[in-house]
Amino acid sequence: MLRKECQVILLKPMRWLLQLVLAIWFRVKVKGLMPSEPSMIIVANCTSVIDPLLLALFLPERLSFVLEPQLQNKLWIKVLKLFAEVFLLDLSQSSAKQQLIEVMQAEKKAWVLFPQEFKKEINKFDDYGFVLQQLGREIWPIRIDGAQHSFFSLCKEKHAVLFFPKITLHRMKRLSLNAQNKDEKSWGRKLFLLLSDMTFANFDTEKSLFDALLQGGKHARNQASWLEDQNRQRLSFRQFILRCFILGRQLKSETRQSEIVGVMMPTTIAGVVSFFALQAYHRIPAMLNFSSGFYNLYSVCQATGITTIYTSRLFIETAKLETLVVELGTAGFNIRFLEDFAPKITLARKLAALLKSILPSLTYRLISGIVKSDDPALVLFTSGSEGVPKGVALTHKNILANCYQMMSRVDFSIQDVFFNALPIFHCFGLTAGTIVPLLAGNSCFLYPSPLHFKVISGLVYETKATIFFATDTFLTGYARAAGPKDFNSLRYIFAGAEKVRAATMQHWRETFHVQIYEGYGATEASPVISLNCPLASRTDSVGLVLPAIEYRIEPVEGIAEGGKLFIRGPNVMSAYLTPDKVNPIENDGWYDTGDIVIEDDEGFLSIIGRVKRFAKLGGEMISLSVVESIASALWPEQLHAALSRKCPRKGEQIILFSEYAQASKSAFIHHVHAQKYPEILVPQSVFSNVKIPVLASGKIDYPSLERNLATFFSDSSAGASLS
Repeated sequence: MLRKECQVILLKPMRWLLQLVLAIWFRVKVKGLMPSEPSMIIVANCTSVIDPLLLALFLPERLSFVLEPQLQNKLWIKVLKLFAEVFLLDLSQSSAKQQLIEVMQAEKKAWVLFPQEFKKEINKFDDYGFVLQQLGREIWPIRIDGAQHSFFSLCKEKHAVLFFPKITLHRMKRLSLNAQNKDEKSWGRKLFLLLSDMTFANFDTEKSLFDALLQGGKHARNQASWLEDQNRQRLSFRQFILRCFILGRQLKSETRQSEIVGVMMPTTIAGVVSFFALQAYHRIPAMLNFSSGFYNLYSVCQATGITTIYTSRLFIETAKLETLVVELGTAGFNIRFLEDFAPKITLARKLAALLKSILPSLTYRLISGIVKSDDPALVLFTSGSEGVPKGVALTHKNILANCYQMMSRVDFSIQDVFFNALPIFHCFGLTAGTIVPLLAGNSCFLYPSPLHFKVISGLVYETKATIFFATDTFLTGYARAAGPKDFNSLRYIFAGAEKVRAATMQHWRETFHVQIYEGYGATEASPVISLNCPLASRTDSVGLVLPAIEYRIEPVEGIAEGGKLFIRGPNVMSAYLTPDKVNPIENDGWYDTGDIVIEDDEGFLSIIGRVKRFAKLGGEMISLSVVESIASALWPEQLHAALSRKCPRKGEQIILFSEYAQASKSAFIHHVHAQKYPEILVPQSVFSNVKIPVLASGKIDYPSLERNLATFFSDSSAGASLS
């Protein structure tokens, strides 16, 4: 008895001393109000091994922690037990879950749960969801910020380690889970979303893209083979930064700080080095779509004030773009080839760049000047699937926010190898396929064309890639060309830019045993807006909206189901660019996506179609995307496109184009009747055996198809048949 009293007496000064040490070392602060309630349940994110100790010492309540059994021999657990109760339970076991429920129901204590636990993988959410579903209580979230930068961090590969990071315990708004919902998976999903929001909030977006690159490369697992392309050239992080400084020094002499500079390069190491070389010297790369033709390129360059375009002579010859380069040069643009810089890169300049690469962060501070997170980082152009591409100015914060939003939702491992064959002039290929792996410290393989189906399938196998980005069109091509083992190493495939057909998902799941996770985005959103992911996925949806994105759905006259989606968030563009003018987003930062969406009761979005891609038939609005989906279900192996045109009798009529040689209106009608779809979805005309034009991103080139619409009706010898 006396011994126990002595322990209690000694604990107070020990607690005070530990509080003092941590308060001085980490400047710990507690923000927000949290009333002391009996049976209170606290849910916290897990960023370091000292997180439980921080809560035990700096929250006034006597806490009870639920942790994993394998932690029992850790020194910090023994220290934690001095100031709190610790229950070591494996909640993957049904008996442990039931035991915890009984204890939490019987004892009125303040409980702390860490659904992320002390692992780098995000898991166990359904187990905790089951416990919370049985208890039916509200939870108090606490976000621990700053500990991820300490020496005790569990995620050093994602966050810079600092000597004296400031740690803040944010008491967040109380979360009420619907007690009527008996599905523990739904509760687990809510926990996952809560924790992913916390994870995103802990990322620092108030820095430049090049700063974030340096941080990501510093923690790269495979420093020797950080980046590789089709030439089988491998670069370490240090070699990559060295090349950025060497090339950047040359580009600096020909351009001004903050100048928008054209970059016309494929998805190769040279293309990515060019991009980051401009970033290092505070220039703004504008990624040009070399497949869009002279007219579109001339328009976007004029609109954004581009006078100089950097490209590669080898690339121009390989891609047979000599005519395009001549046309751009004749139009007055200064075309510069990277190969021409080689003679100017002397030994002295190489040695200078080598010295810079030894202390890259210091060098960057000296050569870049002041770079703010809200400064434009790059210019991208909309796909042009609905008209002339528009220039989109994206800030450093826009790009970093979207990368970190994705990293907060997906359990990317430091062992993952990314494979990107999407073009870097496309926002999906640049942000998700290229920048995300570099910021996360992952190895990345780059390939210049998504159309080399057989080659890409073999390279995925050879490189043991685990993360793959593609569109539905390209995935169909890879599946046809691949051998049975080519995709054995893949963990996840993320698809966007166009709707992924159910047949594509099923084929990949059954043949290659890989799940495709569909997302949705827009260049204006850097680009990802919503995403299906391993812990939150629903068939026939484009997933849940990413952290920190506000959204609303407004009704549209004539469209009975769903509404137009508006979004606002840190990843949404600052402005469109037009000649001599910047057009910022109006309406208090809300961006009109122009898409009609439906949201289910869990928050998953489904895309009905573009507002511009609706036809008005007899006063009723019909989605052309739905017509295309019906055609895809009927003829799954081919591409289909629906357009509308004026009709004196009905206002508009729907025209369907199909690459399937046997496509017919009668077969379409039969399928519509069999599936009990409305008769109004039947197109007026069906053209079969049509070569449907596709953009480099994989999207259907509707403007090109519309320009030739009259030809299909007037010239029956155009290679297509009308039925």
